[in-house]
Amino acid sequence: IVAAVFVVIAVFIGFRLASDAIGAVSTSNEQNQASVEENLSRAVTYDLPVLTQLVDLDDQTILDTFTNAGYTIYNQTTEGTGGLDLVKLPADVTVADAAAMYAKGVSSLSASNAALLLNGSWSLSIDRNDGLNFSVKYADFSARTLEAAIESAIVSEGFDQTNLSSNGVDTDEVGNKFQSGTVDIDGTTYTWRVSATALSDKYDIKGLPDTAAYVGIRLTA
Repeated sequence: IVAAVFVVIAVFIGFRLASDAIGAVSTSNEQNQASVEENLSRAVTYDLPVLTQLVDLDDQTILDTFTNAGYTIYNQTTEGTGGLDLVKLPADVTVADAAAMYAKGVSSLSASNAALLLNGSWSLSIDRNDGLNFSVKYADFSARTLEAAIESAIVSEGFDQTNLSSNGVDTDEVGNKFQSGTVDIDGTTYTWRVSATALSDKYDIKGLPDTAAYVGIRLTA
């Protein structure tokens, strides 16, 4: 009888401990999800750079243009590379905080911190070593489809959709959706390409919206 009583007590204690643990995990998950939603609902502006307006500017002038516009810029450019590699941050994220998060690796961030960093930011890479190559990348949390994310980026850049390379959105060899075309700037023909894939294909972070897209904009001479 005594042994049976101890077994009953042990089962009861085990049940209570398991219940408390499950409750704590559930509460933590709810808090994390609420933090993600809060960071995604912030009043942020992307202020995407219009690449066709930058092609005639040198690197320092481009950097000065962003600084004068009041953007918070995290400059990752390696000296002597002949180009730029920088990130425009959301207004409420400091350069020091961004540097710490990038040093850790975006895929290693919690969903809350990833939402804080990615919502309202974009990266710009300029390579002048072999022709002219501009590339902007960012996360789109508002578009519900990849096609909508592509259309939004094309409109933001002001690309002429009458000079398209195809009749609509295509899929490349790795599964990215894309649309491309050409634009004439001061007598020089440039090729543009806007692509999009699921954000989860870029960053393995649980808790971010399934509809979030990772968008790339490229302009080459």
